[in-house]
Amino acid sequence: MKTIKGQDLTIEDVCDVVYKKEEVQLPTDKEFWDRMEKSRKFLEDYIATGVPTYGVTTDFGDSCHNQISVDKAGELQRDICIYHGIGLGPKFDHDTGRAVVLARLNGNVKGGHSAIRPELAKMMLTMLNKDIIPVIPQLGSVGASGDLTPLSYLAAAIQGDREVYYKGKIVPTMEAFNAEGIKPLPIEAKEGLAIMNGTSVMTAVASLAWKKAERLAKISDFLTAVTSEITRGKDTPFVAKVSEIKNHKGQIDSAAYVYNIIKDSKRVWRYEEFLKNQIEKLDGKKFIAQTNKIQDRYSIRCAPQITGVYRDTLRFARDLITEELNSANDNPLVDIDAGRLYNTGNFYGGHICAACDYLRTALANIADLSDKQAEVIIDGKFNGLTENLIPFTPADHPRAGLRLGFKAAQITISAIRGEIMSYCFPISLTSQPTEALNQDKVSMGTISARKLAEQIDLLYLQYGTHMLAAMQAVDLAGYDDFAPFTKKVHDEVRKMSAFVEDDRVLDKEATAVAEWLKSTDLFA
Repeated sequence: MKTIKGQDLTIEDVCDVVYKKEEVQLPTDKEFWDRMEKSRKFLEDYIATGVPTYGVTTDFGDSCHNQISVDKAGELQRDICIYHGIGLGPKFDHDTGRAVVLARLNGNVKGGHSAIRPELAKMMLTMLNKDIIPVIPQLGSVGASGDLTPLSYLAAAIQGDREVYYKGKIVPTMEAFNAEGIKPLPIEAKEGLAIMNGTSVMTAVASLAWKKAERLAKISDFLTAVTSEITRGKDTPFVAKVSEIKNHKGQIDSAAYVYNIIKDSKRVWRYEEFLKNQIEKLDGKKFIAQTNKIQDRYSIRCAPQITGVYRDTLRFARDLITEELNSANDNPLVDIDAGRLYNTGNFYGGHICAACDYLRTALANIADLSDKQAEVIIDGKFNGLTENLIPFTPADHPRAGLRLGFKAAQITISAIRGEIMSYCFPISLTSQPTEALNQDKVSMGTISARKLAEQIDLLYLQYGTHMLAAMQAVDLAGYDDFAPFTKKVHDEVRKMSAFVEDDRVLDKEATAVAEWLKSTDLFA
């Protein structure tokens, strides 16, 4: 049971509520509810004075010069929900919708700053625990003023309108409410803005995407380890001291992960042993063209410096996402301690946009690393194996010359890598003025988060294909000499995809491995 109080909510908490359907509760302490009630009363007393209050007794955005009487305040909030019902395109799935409701509830109860009624907080809580989740279109937010249009679908559902996910189906909201004995809650003064004028959609999407992205670091490091094994690399780039004197934590962690795999491999050279057994001595000669090179190519030797950046970017992005999760991010905000109301811009999703922009670039680099490592293991010129990882085939074999193995798989890896690169443009730079020039600089954070989620799914497909090739190489090179962890991965992959003895269609197998990578505990 998670207690939702506007602080200390983590990405892991979000995932528990979303995927494990963990129930949530609001605090039971008197101070929490006192602040919420005092904040609401402050707002009501404030607007009763006749002072124009943005979005409460005035119209919205560029139309804020239009002031209305207090008795119209509730109607105005219901109207903002109605006219923002212009979300388009594909719908966020049920899981993302749960994350959105949770994030909005957490932001709206923080410190009483949103000045919502306790009934509204309890309504969102009920919808989460009864798993009645708004169906939210993906298109229509520029990320400031927050996620107005997508969050209008939450505001509408609270009032019994539009559609929700309920018991595995999309149904009219009132059908779900009636089934659970829930009465719709009309929103009142300021509450439309409290729900809609915030960053909860982008933050929810970013939270779930971050968790999926986290395990990609270890998968990337494993692919580095197995590539080093397949190509008979050296242990030097992964020795702890090397990364320690570079200073970056991500690189240190990446190198350690790889080293902990290859240290038990019979195929990776300890550098001193390599010099002793693989390097010809000069013995008085002035020149020798050595058969074996003393350094591995960059896609192996520099891998900790590449995946290390990804790991460090994950850590940085986690901080930004977590801080946003626990923010009061609507407008206006109430400060009962100072007795003030703030017209502000906390709905601006710049931090989420930045976190996702940075992550997409770092993720593209590990996708590019995978593409280069796949070349090293599939192209027989570099690893002592067969071309395109076909079985060893005698010239007099009836299938000689008719096996192409992983040639097309490599092309698919490169194609996905190229598509992943297309996601790297900083979405924050696509800001354009809108809404009669009131929203003249917007964050675009929701689009950035959506693009990150899409990009992550692509990389899992790339890694699924890469993993098939890597395990084929393990079999060709000699399974027994590989590290115990590599054998564990191999054995799991072989449950989904057998050794490619003769050419066959691999699309379903690559997809199955990609899905397995998303959930296996091996890389937890």
